[in-house]
Amino acid sequence: MTVADREGHHARLRARYDEAGISSLADYEIVELLLAYVTPRRDTKSLAKELLRKFKSLGGLLNADTHALVSVKGIGERSAQLFRLVRDASAYCLQEKFERRPLRHRSDVEEYLRFNFGSRGDEYVAAVYLDNGNNVLSTEIVCEGTVNQCAVYPRTIVEKAVRCKAASLILAHNHPGGATGPSEADWAITLRLFEICRLLEIQLLDHVIVTRDAAVSLRDLPRWPDRRGSMP
Repeated sequence: MTVADREGHHARLRARYDEAGISSLADYEIVELLLAYVTPRRDTKSLAKELLRKFKSLGGLLNADTHALVSVKGIGERSAQLFRLVRDASAYCLQEKFERRPLRHRSDVEEYLRFNFGSRGDEYVAAVYLDNGNNVLSTEIVCEGTVNQCAVYPRTIVEKAVRCKAASLILAHNHPGGATGPSEADWAITLRLFEICRLLEIQLLDHVIVTRDAAVSLRDLPRWPDRRGSMP
């Protein structure tokens, strides 16, 4: 394919997007079009397909870290930065939405968490800090790794809650492999954090396990330590 052919192909992709929106594009065509803004004269189709093969989905690609992205032949720092920028801009818009509209329902929480963290390939523990009206004050990754690898993070979570004057918080961590069942470590840290928060008059509203396709609430399970303060 010549440079002129590639430019014509990219122009047709842009025209289809303009006319019919993003739903008119296959996942690899979305990636292809993004890459075309960084390397307009290059054939980006095969590279787009390779990226989706490696990272499994568009969400997985956008949530991949820079080191993993640049390990793919043909992806440089600028391309990796573009994917991060798209992800972070989207997450920022969603955070703005929930700064104006409180997290009133469980579905709001699941949407917020899955959008921000659901496709991450690495393991993490996060906390969402809320005010008295369930408005999002802050969302932070408090630990990289599994809950049983993060023995000290409850103190970090509570310190940040006090610092931002949170009335309540939601704990979340992901299962990149897709399993939704809580482990004994998940329950142990839930009970520990619940007791610490109770002493400081901060509500632990939920502990949510996030996967790419689901979000599971530990509050819905019989072992949850308290039934007050839940979301519908």
